[in-house]
Amino acid sequence: MRAQRPAIALFVLVAAAWAIAQQPEAPLPRFRSGANLVSVDAYVSKDGVALTDLRADELEVLEDDRPQTIESFKLVRARTPGSPSTHAEPLGSQAQRDAAADPDARLFVLFLDQWHVSLDGSARAQAPVSELLAKAIGPDDLLGVITPEMSPSSLNLTRRVAAIERVLRENWTWGERDKAITSDPRENELQLCYPDGRRETPQFNGVAKELIERRRERKTLLALDALVSQLATLRDDRKFVVVLTEGWVLFRRNDRLGGVLVPDSVPGPPPIGVGTDGRIVAGDDPRQAMVGFDSCERERVVLSYVDHEYELRQLAQRANRANVTFYIIDPRGLVVFDDSIGPLRPATPVADRDRLQSRQDGLRELAQQTDGAVVLDTSDVRGATARMFANLGSHYLLSYYSSNTKLDGRFRRLTVRVKREGVDVRARPGYLAPTEAEARAAGATPVREPGSRGPVALPPTVARALEAIAPGRGNLPIRIQAAGGRASIRAVVELDAATLKLPEWASGGTLEVAIEPDKGSSGQPQSVTAAIEPGQRSVAISGTDAPLAPGVYTIRAEATPRAGRLPVRASTVATVPAEAAEVGTGLLALRRGPSTGLAYMPTADPRFRRTERLRVEVPVVGTGHTGAPRLLTREGQPMPLVAAYSTRMDDQRNVTLGVAEIVLAPLAAGEYVLELTLTKGRATDIVAYGFRIVP
Repeated sequence: MRAQRPAIALFVLVAAAWAIAQQPEAPLPRFRSGANLVSVDAYVSKDGVALTDLRADELEVLEDDRPQTIESFKLVRARTPGSPSTHAEPLGSQAQRDAAADPDARLFVLFLDQWHVSLDGSARAQAPVSELLAKAIGPDDLLGVITPEMSPSSLNLTRRVAAIERVLRENWTWGERDKAITSDPRENELQLCYPDGRRETPQFNGVAKELIERRRERKTLLALDALVSQLATLRDDRKFVVVLTEGWVLFRRNDRLGGVLVPDSVPGPPPIGVGTDGRIVAGDDPRQAMVGFDSCERERVVLSYVDHEYELRQLAQRANRANVTFYIIDPRGLVVFDDSIGPLRPATPVADRDRLQSRQDGLRELAQQTDGAVVLDTSDVRGATARMFANLGSHYLLSYYSSNTKLDGRFRRLTVRVKREGVDVRARPGYLAPTEAEARAAGATPVREPGSRGPVALPPTVARALEAIAPGRGNLPIRIQAAGGRASIRAVVELDAATLKLPEWASGGTLEVAIEPDKGSSGQPQSVTAAIEPGQRSVAISGTDAPLAPGVYTIRAEATPRAGRLPVRASTVATVPAEAAEVGTGLLALRRGPSTGLAYMPTADPRFRRTERLRVEVPVVGTGHTGAPRLLTREGQPMPLVAAYSTRMDDQRNVTLGVAEIVLAPLAAGEYVLELTLTKGRATDIVAYGFRIVP
């Protein structure tokens, strides 16, 4: 019996060790001693073959050129496409979000750019799609399909890739670039407004074509931007967006296109009249349902001022921050001419060559800036696609706590190096550091830096506020701004003046707002529906009466005209602070000026004129707060202009609001930040709002 005891003890120890090994590793906390946990996915290959034998000490991570200590190291092996899946099919939005958060499953989205793919291109696209589904996507990976006309919030993720391949094979006519009659009726209206070949209106030649192309390009870039924002809420690990497109011209401002074509049709301010209820209204007569030349003229002026080169650069930056990689495929293969012999007037040979070069340069830039790849100008699209996806197999998941504990919301550059020769490494280029409000919402306690005064890592009063201005995006059809308070989110959705003047908006519309929690949050989604009255530009939304848990939320707005079927969409992000916080995480703005009369109107447009007054509001819980507003330049320097502080009660929501107000008349054109410091005892909170003065 005594001889058996060591064997029994050894068996117990081995069994205990085996049981411990079978238990899943506890996830690392997001914050530890004030440091932020950062995840990095590294794809390491040699001669096009993924390396799976690396040790943790062979990898090095640098943040802004400073070495970091790796806390966790894991090899994620890609399973062979076609083998049976070990995971169930996710049914429902929550199940899909949970499946997307699984680091062992890669996430792919197939973006079908219907407005920039010809009919022949959509037919040829079956080859690269087959390569993607057959050789890149494993049985546990997730795939979604989306077009520019779909809302990213409706993106469905599935593991049933065979069904997607069958649907795309049966519906191969989705490309509309060279179709005479497309699914967008507005294009036909623009052609009727600016017909080609008429002797009495030679100035209309080519106008409709350029307007249609600018309109299509804007819709596609906005759709990609919204998709990036949606994917950022699903996971921190890399997301792959495979774009099937023939490229974008990347239009810029065209003063000739925006000039006067008909002397007596110069677009002016909206007409003033009497509505059906006897009140004075501004805008087109709601009883006029027929599309008119004036609406075409307004859209022509708006489209003539776009700058899509800038938009593409901004898209690449936002994709980098969201860890989204673009893989772009031109399904046509070898291309000689950009314009096909279609319904629109072809360009001259020189212009055609320049347009083709611009399309291909833009695609290369977007792929390179997001650590992706591109398939262009090749007779073997299938083979090039297979080579492009060859190194997307097994990869390494690394985690570390950043040595930079500042919660400043700034972009931080990442570099991953391998201590082997002849090895290629692909990893996320960087990430966006959290703010103090986001850290507190995640349950962290920000740490003070030695010798600092007041709270450390203040909210980014200049960089974050100026970034929210989104320079160059002045022609968005709809805008949204949102800010969090204790257990609540307030938002303002505003239609652009050019959008509101379109005939389909003459009778108003419907606004749907969805508030969705970030992955890993305990919050519950909310939705609000509101009516947009005729002539109404902005709508203030306060969510439902149900309280929101602390955390980051994505707010999506979709406005649909009553006399139309095509909605306009916008989205943003807001943070609900911790339950103990007494001050909200952001400011919402109101304007008063010649267009509003004596009333202050909520606004999501950060552009103001010197004839207006700016008011910003933040929810405050409790009493005893002292407010100190000040105006800053875009460099963060204080200005002598006096801003007033007060409080008011929002009777509808029973919330006290801290209010800062400033007169804009003394300011020159430029960008500014209105900063509000709220102090109660030893606690100090700082919130800021960025805005631009325009001529």
